[in-house]
Amino acid sequence: MSSARVRSIEALADLKSALCTFAAEAKEALSSVAMDIRRAQSWLDDQMKFWGATVRKGEDDLFQAKQELSRRKMMRIGDRPLDCTEQEEAFQLAKERLAYAEDKLETTRRWLRQLPEAVIDYDGPANQLTGLIEGQLPKADALLEQKITALEEYTRIASEAPTAARGLATPLSPPGRGVGGEGT
Repeated sequence: MSSARVRSIEALADLKSALCTFAAEAKEALSSVAMDIRRAQSWLDDQMKFWGATVRKGEDDLFQAKQELSRRKMMRIGDRPLDCTEQEEAFQLAKERLAYAEDKLETTRRWLRQLPEAVIDYDGPANQLTGLIEGQLPKADALLEQKITALEEYTRIASEAPTAARGLATPLSPPGRGVGGEGT
């Protein structure tokens, strides 16, 4: 019978512990990412509503500024038209604000289209990791526990074997007696 040199069962126990830690941290990370995805979707929906309302308000403001500018241009004092600088600046500012809001609305729409595609790209590997954590890691944990138990039993038996062997090496009969315990 050959013997194995079991040096460190603690290394297997450390590996088992590290696997359990990894599983817990990976589950937490996957949960956190799922929450971030939901939060991003909700935020984009809110931004879509906000920028849609801002565009509508900007269109109203632009219409008002254009009306004000037109009225001001039609007004005359004698033969001279009134100064329209203030109304022209208000009209230009309303155009810029509307353009900015429309740009933000379009950017939000683009992100709303791209987010589901990005989530699909994420879901494949994330589901594989979830399957590994829920399916394979418990099996690995059980296997490591089984191996640790077997090695502990092996080392216990191996440490008792020399003691048992010494017990067998002692003579069956007291010294000076012959075989069978009879004296000579």
